[in-house]
Amino acid sequence: MIGGGRIVVGVDVGSTKTCAVIAESGPATNGSTAPLTVHGVGLVESEGMSGATVTNLEAATASIRSAVQEAELMAGKEVESAYVGVAGTHVSVSTSRGVVAIGGAEVGPKDVQRVEEVGRAIVLGRDAELIHALCQDYTVDGRSGIEDPLGMAATRLESEVCIVTASTAVCTDLRKAVDRAGYRPAELVVEPLASSLAVLGDQEREAGVVLIEIGGANTDVIAFEGRRIHYLRSLPWGASSVNKDIAKGLGVPEDEALRLKREHGIALRSMVGASEHVEVSGPAFGTGRRVSRELLAHIVEQRLDEILGLAYEELDEAGLLDRLGSGVVLTGGGASLPGTVELARSVFNLPVRLGEPGARLTGTPDALRRPEFSAGVGLALYGSMKSKNGHSLTAWRVLSRFGEWLRDFF
Repeated sequence: MIGGGRIVVGVDVGSTKTCAVIAESGPATNGSTAPLTVHGVGLVESEGMSGATVTNLEAATASIRSAVQEAELMAGKEVESAYVGVAGTHVSVSTSRGVVAIGGAEVGPKDVQRVEEVGRAIVLGRDAELIHALCQDYTVDGRSGIEDPLGMAATRLESEVCIVTASTAVCTDLRKAVDRAGYRPAELVVEPLASSLAVLGDQEREAGVVLIEIGGANTDVIAFEGRRIHYLRSLPWGASSVNKDIAKGLGVPEDEALRLKREHGIALRSMVGASEHVEVSGPAFGTGRRVSRELLAHIVEQRLDEILGLAYEELDEAGLLDRLGSGVVLTGGGASLPGTVELARSVFNLPVRLGEPGARLTGTPDALRRPEFSAGVGLALYGSMKSKNGHSLTAWRVLSRFGEWLRDFF
């Protein structure tokens, strides 16, 4: 089934589900990059996770192994390593600058490497690990906004580096779970960045856009303008908070609350008729009851409105709301309920769309065209681009060239 191309694997270990995506990128032809073909997808319920933290190593290991094996069975191939997503409130972002003197008349590859190394040479906290050091742009002799300084005449070269760190303990446990599952963790990748590669367009990033990924335990917010990362934050509420509210509001167990949300949930009460009702299962056979679907919608709307409102406040405080020319993109499993896009439009008063992996992604497009697969697909895309370059990716290569690369086959 799989040809002679490069195989990459993305593994999204979430609080509620673990997703594995096996894909293949063939050799480039006629100067263009070959399509990324998805061969296998595995999706299982997560065990041993609380938010982004591993709470039971053996259970988390079993979930990862099951998801990857399911993808391997579909792909007809065993894999050895994976690009693994990391997310949660322990992830933080900051900015660093590197400055070097240019000895020659022109900026050469070694000069670029030196200034990037200086920019990423920062002092980390005791429980902090460097995940990404993404060079956002360069300044050549006081001229800022330079995407590629190679070949430019200069005496001084500066770099602005986006530093993304995460908890060492969380990362160590995540790597250990992947390793015990029988796979080598090739690299940890911050999930909002990976998801952005799967669902955002190059023009959106240029004009200014915020991606809000509503996961199980957290909601990740990442904002771009001019293809630069301007904001990255994880809020400690997600789809599981909605489940808990339904369980409390209707007096049902959380598994019944999840069923009600999946089968009858809607994010806007105004989209439900006053006469609509849903059947709620009771603790024993024949003890069920009917409740108003409008009440269910009200509970869902209240929590999602609060989560989106918190994201609004964060972006407003950062001064980014009036710089989002492309508006808001929602993704993640928690964004899939009907009415969520309409609710977000009322909160942000901006254009809002649902972000799903590329509609023309080859292999299994129908299975992947859902927002809960954004991180898994994005991790595979990141891995493919990383392995093609064979070195660390600067932000403008990831976000600018990546946009052009994706357009070759999306």
